[in-house]
Amino acid sequence: MLALFLAPSGSNASPWARPDGELLIISRGEYFSTHLDPIETPQGIIDARFDRFESNTYLEYGLTKDITIGGKALYGTSWLRRGIETDAASGFSEIEAFAQYQLLRDARHAASVRISAGKPARFLSGARTFLQGNGIDVEIAALYGRDLVLEPVKIFSAIETGYRKRFSNSADQIKSQATIGIEPIDNLLFLFEGFSTFSLRNEINDGTDYDIVKLQPSLVYQISNHWSLQAGVTEEISGRNLELGRTYFIGFWSKF
Repeated sequence: MLALFLAPSGSNASPWARPDGELLIISRGEYFSTHLDPIETPQGIIDARFDRFESNTYLEYGLTKDITIGGKALYGTSWLRRGIETDAASGFSEIEAFAQYQLLRDARHAASVRISAGKPARFLSGARTFLQGNGIDVEIAALYGRDLVLEPVKIFSAIETGYRKRFSNSADQIKSQATIGIEPIDNLLFLFEGFSTFSLRNEINDGTDYDIVKLQPSLVYQISNHWSLQAGVTEEISGRNLELGRTYFIGFWSKF
């Protein structure tokens, strides 16, 4: 069943624990672009835009039948273009590790809790400063998933909500994710995901403070029992304190 193979997303763990001893690796290439507010200069008003290409590597391993561990690392290059001038920067934009415990699971549903710790970076050329951070983030989250329909097509859903404590001058956050997966045939899966981040607005001085809501449709094709290909787009539909943009991505999923 492809839905079970691909239940976790590339950014967060699944409510269903990874089988004992199984390793899942997701490698994604992502291209993000957004237009910034025009800049007024002595020579006139010039356009500005921000682009970023990232490699996103996510992995999870079934330590036991109920405990899954894993992490992710994002490395990329960003370009801030202002008229004919371009500033570029490269580096890790995020590194995170997590441990997850499956509280319950039966034939139709599963529930888990997860704790994660990560380090956001500051290499983004100054264009999206409200996504940057200068400390360690710790998050605790609850996850629930359920098989809604098994025949004639397979449909599952998953939800996640968590509290992210930011040990810096940045505002703490409430983060949520919702997923609907539709598997019309054995080797094809449609994923519809929504992500939200809302600030608690308790930043200190010039700490980061933003809200964002994103939608992410994608298509997953299973090449073999061990390999699958995913392609999709992430649309930022609402936000505060940042310019909205769009991300195109393609990724390979493999399990061992």
